[in-house]
Amino acid sequence: MNLWKIIRSSSILGAIGSLTVLLFGGWSGAVIGWLLGTGIGFMSSHDKPIQTPKTGAQVGGLAGLGLGIWLLISSLLEGLLLRPLSGRATVPFGPALLYGLAGLGMAVCAAALMAAIQGLAHPAQKRATQLTIAFILLLYPFVDQIAQTGWIATIIQIQIFAMLALGLNITVGYAGLLDLGYAAFFAIGAYATGMLSSPHLGIEWNFWIVIWIAAGVAAIAGVMLGAPTLPLRGDYLAIVTLGFGEIIPIVFRNLTEIKITEPISGLLATLLNRPELAICLVGCTEPFNLTNGEAGINPIGRPSLPIVGTFGTNPFPWYYLVLVLVLFSMFIIGRLRDSRLGRAWAALREDELAASAMGINRVSTKLLAFSMGATFAGFAGAFYAAYITAIFPSVFDFSVSVIILCMVILGGLGNMVGVLLGCIIIMSADRLYLPKLAEVLKGLLNTSVLPNISNPALRDFIATSLDPIQMRLFLFGLVLVTMMIVRPEGLVPSARRKAELHEADPAANDSLADIRSA
Repeated sequence: MNLWKIIRSSSILGAIGSLTVLLFGGWSGAVIGWLLGTGIGFMSSHDKPIQTPKTGAQVGGLAGLGLGIWLLISSLLEGLLLRPLSGRATVPFGPALLYGLAGLGMAVCAAALMAAIQGLAHPAQKRATQLTIAFILLLYPFVDQIAQTGWIATIIQIQIFAMLALGLNITVGYAGLLDLGYAAFFAIGAYATGMLSSPHLGIEWNFWIVIWIAAGVAAIAGVMLGAPTLPLRGDYLAIVTLGFGEIIPIVFRNLTEIKITEPISGLLATLLNRPELAICLVGCTEPFNLTNGEAGINPIGRPSLPIVGTFGTNPFPWYYLVLVLVLFSMFIIGRLRDSRLGRAWAALREDELAASAMGINRVSTKLLAFSMGATFAGFAGAFYAAYITAIFPSVFDFSVSVIILCMVILGGLGNMVGVLLGCIIIMSADRLYLPKLAEVLKGLLNTSVLPNISNPALRDFIATSLDPIQMRLFLFGLVLVTMMIVRPEGLVPSARRKAELHEADPAANDSLADIRSA
């Protein structure tokens, strides 16, 4: 790997690391250096095959050094310059230098270690890479606690949406069925959990039973959505799923006064205009409140384990539980992708007519795609309901479906690693970076900018307009438009998807022919 490529790869992750340090300061440089250093070590070793661990350590260490320099400079700027400008206490040069050197050291060590692992023989390389990633995932909550970065709550939310994105990737990425109402299955899983483990209905079942019921109910809902959409394709399928996604929150919002009568007697009472003939089954004395409307269901039971006890405010058990659910989802989806059903999904996505002519059951294949995608949304909804102990219909609006779909497209259709990367980027920007950027920018304006502006109208305009939270959708859309122009296949696309979107390239045509022949 030449020097220019090392500088280029270090600059991309270095900019992300610098932004992190400038916003959060303190030991955040060491944490982000550890995480991004591992990533840059992996990236630097895959541009050119590494022959030995020693060579890999040299290449990775050089790439990590470039990243670490970014972190060192950012730590000094944050502590000595940005803090006083934004009205916060200045960090002395010594601690600021220590924070920067910690980030530099962690970046170099993590990058060198990961790159050295890539120089091992293939079976050992794969196992060592997996063990390193597992070590990072298991150790992260303790590192977050020691460094006092406070990111673990956001990491838990990212993992919830990772489950949702992995499930949608089945429907959109593998089967090619555009689903714009995926948040409906998320809501169904959450409300199933709320109804079965809440005092609201007097049913307080164990979470470990309810989570499977919620996934099953969501899977049935997926079949119910898929059944009427079997003749539809493309835009028409998207419109129908969009309508389903809009209907479900409205249904949950209005199931507050339920009265069910026996159908035959109810019809007879209607025809004869004699209400007393209707035989009441549910809500006879007073209407039955199933979902509690806009007020939502609260509280919802939480999981418990013999040693850990009931999950409470401590984020550690929640982190490890959702991590297990994400890994379980990846394992099951990976098996589905490589199975006969997964190959049928791929054939259906490429050419539905040809797939039917080859003997693939179009009905069952589509229904299974909707059902399996909805199942993982049910798991995510069950965990989400237990985690926040309350659910409200306004949470599951259309924007949730769009954001999840953008995660899949941004990361790369049909690639689980790409989908996870897209989820991390979008959720980190939305839940972590933008709120902190708004806080820092507000302090900067109030301390160093607005007092120097004499015009009241201009001062009020700047104070109200430069708010990243209000501009989040604009920034979000701008990034997506740029991605679709520059890299429409996503950040980490599957080989098939990349070849399909670059058919004008002779190399891509050869690659696509090899994939189809295989």
